[in-house]
Amino acid sequence: MSLVCSSCANEIGDIQVECQGFCKAIFHPRCCGIAADAFEEVMKNKQIFWMCYSCTKLMDDLRFRNTTRAAYEVGQVHALNSHSDIMQNLKLEIMDELKTEIKTNFAKLINSSSFTPKSFKPTDIHPRFTKGRRLFRTIDNAEPTPKPSLQVGTGSTPSPSMGIATVPPNQPKFWLYLSRIARDVSTDQVRALAMKRLASDDIQVIRLVAKGRDINTLSFVSFKVGMNLDLKSKALSTSTWPRGVVYRSSPTTDPEQIFGDQDLLQYSTIH
Repeated sequence: MSLVCSSCANEIGDIQVECQGFCKAIFHPRCCGIAADAFEEVMKNKQIFWMCYSCTKLMDDLRFRNTTRAAYEVGQVHALNSHSDIMQNLKLEIMDELKTEIKTNFAKLINSSSFTPKSFKPTDIHPRFTKGRRLFRTIDNAEPTPKPSLQVGTGSTPSPSMGIATVPPNQPKFWLYLSRIARDVSTDQVRALAMKRLASDDIQVIRLVAKGRDINTLSFVSFKVGMNLDLKSKALSTSTWPRGVVYRSSPTTDPEQIFGDQDLLQYSTIH
């Protein structure tokens, strides 16, 4: 199909000039009105915005320019709204697909034999095996077997001939808080000191360092020492511990509650 010049209405050859305005018409190079010395630059540079005479006259009209700008803005808003509606509909479709997929997979999981135990039905017992008496009960009618409660015996101590040996219950401990101890002192060293000063092997020592805390950042460390209750008075004596050690007793024998209420702890410093 041959192209026709919008100015002279004659057929256009290989070289043509297109209006970049509103009409988008095509012209001969000689009909477009571009000077010969500028024509080559217009053809090479796409950044040069050339319009025909009619479109140029339209752009000189202020009312037309305002109308064109308003129409462009309305078109932009409409395009944005259209894209927003498309995205919203796409989201709804995706959510519906996900819901359907989840329901399907969940139903497969419920119906899977690897996760759902098979129901058990008791086998009926033939009457000839019962001999007129009901020797068995079905599972549906079976009563739950009560769990025996633990009771502590209060009778006499069994003799050795009975062959039963009992273990005495754990005795509550007295806990002491030792502080102002050098950070390089180990738990074994504190335990050895407590065993020597208290003359007892039944000593428990726990170093009190917060989890994740670097011990090198501490100026001193603290320990809690557990012992039998009969050593309480000796443990609270200032002559028991080395000079400079700070100690205080706990109002409770429960190691989980030790040092929970700092206002109730009494402390002493060995000078």
